[in-house]
Amino acid sequence: MIRRSLLKGRGRWAFSPPAEDRVRELVARLRVPPAVARVLAVRAPEGDPGALLRNDLEDLRCPFALAGIEEALERLLRALRREERIFIHGDFDVDGLSSAALLYRALRRLGARHLKVEIEDRERGHGLNPGVVRQVLAQGFTLLITTDCGISDVENVRTLQENGVDVIITDHHHPPEELPPAHAIINPRRSDCGYGNGDLAAVGVIYQVVCALFERLGLGKEAAHEYLDLVMLGTVGDLVPLVRNGCAENRILVKAGLDLLAQGRGTLGLRVLIERLGLRPERLSAGEMSYIVIPKLNAANRVGDPRVAFLLLTTDDPLKAEYWATTLIEYNADRQAAQEELRARAEALIEREVDLEREKILILSGPGWNPGVIGLVASDLVEKYALPAILVSEGEEGYARASCRSIPEFNMIEALTKHKHLFERFGGHHMAAGFSLSNERIPQLKEELGAYARAVLRDYEGPTQTIDAELAPEEISLELHEELQRLGPFGVGNREPRFLLRGAIVAEARTVGNGSKHLKLLVQAGPGGPLLDVIGFGLGDALEAICRQESLDLVFKLGRDEWNGRCRVQLELVDVLAPEPASAAPTVASPSP
Repeated sequence: MIRRSLLKGRGRWAFSPPAEDRVRELVARLRVPPAVARVLAVRAPEGDPGALLRNDLEDLRCPFALAGIEEALERLLRALRREERIFIHGDFDVDGLSSAALLYRALRRLGARHLKVEIEDRERGHGLNPGVVRQVLAQGFTLLITTDCGISDVENVRTLQENGVDVIITDHHHPPEELPPAHAIINPRRSDCGYGNGDLAAVGVIYQVVCALFERLGLGKEAAHEYLDLVMLGTVGDLVPLVRNGCAENRILVKAGLDLLAQGRGTLGLRVLIERLGLRPERLSAGEMSYIVIPKLNAANRVGDPRVAFLLLTTDDPLKAEYWATTLIEYNADRQAAQEELRARAEALIEREVDLEREKILILSGPGWNPGVIGLVASDLVEKYALPAILVSEGEEGYARASCRSIPEFNMIEALTKHKHLFERFGGHHMAAGFSLSNERIPQLKEELGAYARAVLRDYEGPTQTIDAELAPEEISLELHEELQRLGPFGVGNREPRFLLRGAIVAEARTVGNGSKHLKLLVQAGPGGPLLDVIGFGLGDALEAICRQESLDLVFKLGRDEWNGRCRVQLELVDVLAPEPASAAPTVASPSP
């Protein structure tokens, strides 16, 4: 079944109910309510749906399955025994920062005394550069370890290796055809790597390296559990899938990190920042990490100094943690202002110059655009227009930098690879990437990549999202909401379940919030059914369209509303479906016992 939205620009919804015998089998085997069984049947049509409920760290893959791990361990152990000078080179985003912080803390714990960490910034770009190479050679380091970068740095790695500095690359970005001549390369995306989860964030790669190192030294990999909040941080921050093709390893890591914070343990600086933001660690969600906490850490590389975030994640001094957290919150206020200004300029450009009936990708450029916020604005444009977006900041010295964000139907890194003749450097993932090119090639970029997107997305009519299950009114309860939390944490690749409720009748409707941005409804779940509270965040402008309908088919998430110490179930409205012919609407069966 494909249903269109009643609301303008909201796309389409697909719903395919699972077979009832499959649902009954899962209810009996997994001891879950029928509604949860229907979600599991849809999300894991093959394999073991029970894996989506398990959160045991023992289910993680063996770190020794990573290609290059033995070479890396041998060199690390030798460096520790000989008290060599070790240089850690980290990328500047939250994944790179948390990776560098985890490795630094682990090596310090193992007695490494001669450690130096260098966090890149946007001015110098991602990865190794000649300045870092000169610094490493001049200061007598004999081992360099990258975190979240290095997989494309062939020449810089060659220079280091030829001058007696061994390089261990830990990365998770798409490997190029020619790999750097490093002493060891650990990247789960390597074609010869049998690890089985190419979606590990860079911090997940470092975590597994540290687990293997601790195990080899007789400490046991459990000794690395104290760093799981950092693993959660980088995994959520880098938007890697929490679940894909039945592999839930990233979800397990995120769950374990959130649990660590809920117990009042983990990284001091992160706990201080969470407290300063008014969040409750015992109920902290991956969504709150993504939308509230992580932007503060990323603000350091967008409008300030990324080393501030690294210092927050590595300090053991409560006073310093307070200072660094305050600095990050101030950075974030500057970031928000810069983002809002650039978003307004970008939307004005779209209105003047882009034919939205024809184009399938948004490619916008301007001189002096803040490289620190172009990726955020690209994400804003993807959300608003449901198209891939590329923002290009034209540099004064003849070269430009770009950030790219995409949609599931368009593989951004594949698109860039097919046009690599345009770029000085590029890299990234399916959904997010970046590149640099000469200013004079920007018109060619817009022409060639625009034509490519029109071909790839020629049949694209907007996003088609999936409804997990239909609920009967009597299934909607706070108890079901709590059961569904077993599927979490929710995030990229593991979104919160979306449900369908047919025939809801509006009893009350109004807008709430500043500027009447949100929609507040009281609906009756069918004739004679229970009354249910509904909140539609950001849907205030849908009030008139909704009030014109005799009844509504609602797409929603099951939420929990807590007020004055009392909790009750609440429907978080996602969309309202356009009416379908009466003959198309099935009779809703009561849930199986």
